[in-house]
Amino acid sequence: MTPAPSKTSVASILSALIAALCFSLLLGATSAHAQADPHKFPEYNIISTNVAFWEKVYSTYSVNTSVIHDQYYLNRVYATVTLLEDGFPNARKHNRQKIKQIKDHVRSILLKLANNPHPQSREAKRIAALFPASAKSSTYRQAAENIRAQTGLKEMFIEGVVRSGAYMNEVKKIFDEFGLPEELAYLPHVESSFNPKAFSKFGAAGMWQFTHSTGKEFLTINYIIDERRDPLISARAAAKFLKRNYQQLGTWPLALTAYNYGPAGMKRALKQEGSYEKIFRNYKKGHFKFASRNFYSEFLAAVKAAQKLENSGLVVEKPFRAVTVKLPAYTRADKLCDYLGINTELLRKYNPALRDPVFKGTKYIPKGYVLKLPYRFNNSRMLTAAPPSIFSSQQKRSKFYQVRSGDSAGAIARAHKVSLQELIRANNLNSKAVIRVGQNLRIPTSATHTSSLPEVDSSSTYTVLKDNKKLPPSGLLQPVVEQDLTVAGNLKVSNQQRERNLLVGTIEVQPDESIGLLADWLKVTPNSIRINNNLSKNRGIYPGQKIKLDFINTKITSFEENRFDFHQELQEDFFNSYQVVGFTSYQVKNGDTIWELCRTRFFVPLWLMKKYNENLDYTRLELSSKLRVPILREI
Repeated sequence: MTPAPSKTSVASILSALIAALCFSLLLGATSAHAQADPHKFPEYNIISTNVAFWEKVYSTYSVNTSVIHDQYYLNRVYATVTLLEDGFPNARKHNRQKIKQIKDHVRSILLKLANNPHPQSREAKRIAALFPASAKSSTYRQAAENIRAQTGLKEMFIEGVVRSGAYMNEVKKIFDEFGLPEELAYLPHVESSFNPKAFSKFGAAGMWQFTHSTGKEFLTINYIIDERRDPLISARAAAKFLKRNYQQLGTWPLALTAYNYGPAGMKRALKQEGSYEKIFRNYKKGHFKFASRNFYSEFLAAVKAAQKLENSGLVVEKPFRAVTVKLPAYTRADKLCDYLGINTELLRKYNPALRDPVFKGTKYIPKGYVLKLPYRFNNSRMLTAAPPSIFSSQQKRSKFYQVRSGDSAGAIARAHKVSLQELIRANNLNSKAVIRVGQNLRIPTSATHTSSLPEVDSSSTYTVLKDNKKLPPSGLLQPVVEQDLTVAGNLKVSNQQRERNLLVGTIEVQPDESIGLLADWLKVTPNSIRINNNLSKNRGIYPGQKIKLDFINTKITSFEENRFDFHQELQEDFFNSYQVVGFTSYQVKNGDTIWELCRTRFFVPLWLMKKYNENLDYTRLELSSKLRVPILREI
């Protein structure tokens, strides 16, 4: 057992820290500015109608309005549909059906115009008037395939401008530090409506909507800390990312589009087309579709709409002040709150980067974390007299147990000397503590517990001996959420293989995993994984692919713990924002790929689709097979 830091050492460290505390206004009020600099952010003629469309979406069209329009010519608005508010029974189903009905009706008119360009009805004449007089039959047929619905965002945009008052001034200061135009501070209006809690179905998090892979380049993202959730820390990351995009691409229209589409993709597009305008007009490769094509137009529209509201006298949120202190040791959140006389919600509000495990007590606030507290703790002696009981010299370790036939959650809890409630909280089990054979459970442990992960019997995935000891259980330790989700993809070490005294294993790549992530968990370079698997420099990995790994710098237990935490983090965050409310079926058609179906048709994460289609092959869909597609609702 490792002793906690002494009261004297803790007090002296904190005393030195408190003397050096830097107090500042973290957040500030907004002020009126001119519209985006036309030299840095030009509104090309080719996008002017798109900018006008998005300005209406932000400023005119209500959230209870759906605009039926052409996805390439946004000024072709065929109809506006009034929707039921969410509070009405079956509102979402009713709205989906109503939108589909109107889209089908517009499509039928366009197809009739393709056959007979001389409209008879008043409505057909109105729609025909949206097209050039010289429009051909093929033009109408193509338009019939390009009908899209866009929900208005007026009320949400106003709420975003109100929220932005808490951050805008400080964000502009950050961008100024990096020598960037302050107009870029308005980007969160497009990404999240300045909502720090925003989370997309595909894993982008926070006000700046960083994905896990891009965010890891600039931020700390793990099971305990996710700096994407901190508006100001992530603002610095956004500044770095945008500055790098600009340096690589040369213009802000390209750099901003790369924020959505990715810098590598924009480099390819620029090489092929030569300019932003030509990319906008012609480029259709890869995933450069509606969202990426319109991203820069949305940004220009958001700057205009937001600045009009700022100048209108709209009352925005006021900034709050905070004091910061660097923690000298691992810290228990509940004990810290008790000592300071604040509740955990207030601590969470000031420290949004801390994830749920910290507040559930399964993990401690890390040593060295820069903690933010209400400004009233400025010069408070409470910080210099913190008792050693709130600190620990090491982080709580993770311990896992694989469920076997005949097990129950209560029996597992008793066997490991933890309470059933602790086990439920650590694994996000439902109120009935339902578990399954083969499921891996996280066992809550104290920070000083030194026992290794439990051994498994000979039926486990591998039984390789190392130093005359059986290795811990393999397999991607399966994340569990209330909806009873798991992730498959076991780690296998075969034939007790050793190469140069290295343990070699094979995994099946799971959704959202990348070479960079695997390298991080293995503590090796991405290039070493590429060499071992004969992968070219620019080639990524894909779900379902088998990858060979060398455990040269880390233990298998550490690798699997990191892998477990990663998928647990994704699923916990997802189900904090969305819930499965039903299912629909889809029959696979020729040309379908699971990626396109998930991303562009059903807007469902790949790992979630896999859960409800256990025999799904990531790499190949069986023609005419049926998929069970979950229907999601934002919480």
